[in-house]
Order: sequence, then structure tokens, then C-alpha cells
Amino acid sequence: MKTLRTHLPIGTTTLAWLLLCALSVLSVALAAGPHSGLPRLALALLVAAVAWVKARILLRHYLEVHRAGPVFARLLQGFACLAPLGLAVSAWHEFLRAAS
Repeated sequence: MKTLRTHLPIGTTTLAWLLLCALSVLSVALAAGPHSGLPRLALALLVAAVAWVKARILLRHYLEVHRAGPVFARLLQGFACLAPLGLAVSAWHEFLRAAS
């Protein structure tokens, strides 16, 4: 006997794409926030976290890094951390410069 499926036939790739779109909208919304002081630092760190999550989704669902060898997977994961880390360090540096 066949089972009746009552949910939409959405695959994991489509869900990953929808999540990436939602995270992009969130990043744009966060960029419209305050542009000075501690709120700016907090928003920049939040945007860096969103960028890191987006990189992880891309690696997992589109580049399928989990199927790669461990050395290549670690290399890609490390490379994907560079942009969010650079954003966080830059935001922190700018915050300290503005505070002094």
C-alpha cells in the first residue's frame, strides 16, 4: 500500500537555498542599523556570524564538503572562516579606534 505524502516535495537543496535567501535578507536588514559605537560593533559581529552560517550551508549543501577527504574538507572550512573572521576583527579594530 502506498503512503500518501501530505507535505510539499521540497528537497534539502531547496531548503538550503531558502535559508540562504532568508539570511541574506537578515544581513541587509542588519546593515541598516546604527553606524556608531557599541551597537555598530554588535551588529557587525552578528553579520559576521550570519556570514559564517551561510558559508557552512554553502559548504555542506552545494560543495558537499562532507564527501571530500578530511584534509580538503578542513582546508575549505578554514577558508570559509576567513571572511567572517576578517569582518569581526575589522569591526573590533574600528570600535577600539573610535573609542580612543
